[in-house]
Amino acid sequence: MNSSCQNSIILIDKPIGVTSFDIIRKIKKVTGIKKVGHAGVLDKNASGLLVCATNRAAKLLKLFEDGYKIYETEILFGIKTDTYDITGNIVAQKKDFIVNEEKLNDVLSKFSGEIIQTPPIYSNIKINGKRLYRYALEHKEVKKPQRYVVIHKIELLKMTQSSVFLRIKCSKGTYIRTLADDIGESLGIYGCVKSLKRTYSYPFDLKDTCSVENIKCKNIDKALGFLPSIRLEEELAVKVSNGVNFCKLFDCRNIEHGLYRVFAGSNFISVIEKRKNNKVTYRLILPNEQI
Repeated sequence: MNSSCQNSIILIDKPIGVTSFDIIRKIKKVTGIKKVGHAGVLDKNASGLLVCATNRAAKLLKLFEDGYKIYETEILFGIKTDTYDITGNIVAQKKDFIVNEEKLNDVLSKFSGEIIQTPPIYSNIKINGKRLYRYALEHKEVKKPQRYVVIHKIELLKMTQSSVFLRIKCSKGTYIRTLADDIGESLGIYGCVKSLKRTYSYPFDLKDTCSVENIKCKNIDKALGFLPSIRLEEELAVKVSNGVNFCKLFDCRNIEHGLYRVFAGSNFISVIEKRKNNKVTYRLILPNEQI
């Protein structure tokens, strides 16, 4: 077992053609660690940043999953597919169309802010305990749930006669495939995702990733170095490890709402959160042997 990867963050640059679960299986095999998770699934035909974590660090994945994401995508116009991307079956086509930049920008502006999306039938969302794509494979009809998502920014990078390249900053739960289909419908010419790459998943950037063939594990303290820190007396480490109410060990009244790294002396031991109701909770506690 790779001891340097215990309770660590692993940022993978997922290639096209493998699933997020394939990446997890590979990490488990290479490190010998059984508990490995990831924040935010990437489609098999998408690439880019996949945030993974091992053992107790996996408890932090919910924090990362809730953060905003940035994607770069090429939308191919003139084609509508059942998966909303280029790998699906073509269900409608439009020929001899012209993509007008002014009209495109007008349409893109309508998708900024909070919007309602209906996820593609080929997705991992569960309905009545079964993932949507299972219904699709079984040719069964099912009502797809709508959801509110936030598109913080859509940046037009490049246009061609038949496609457009976009950079999209969005909230968790946003389906870029659905966005591509909706943009195509709004333009009246159809559209589907030709390529998709996740370049950022708060608070991590694609440039800090490694390949699944050359896995590099990040110490939690360094990976979360952007967070403010709190320092306790060294002898209080054991009490933190035992889950003693943090505010009995430290005066919580003067800290702002948010996340903090906690140190006992020079040793990183925990991550806490002070919520808006002023309740302070542990988000991560390292075991005694790690302190």
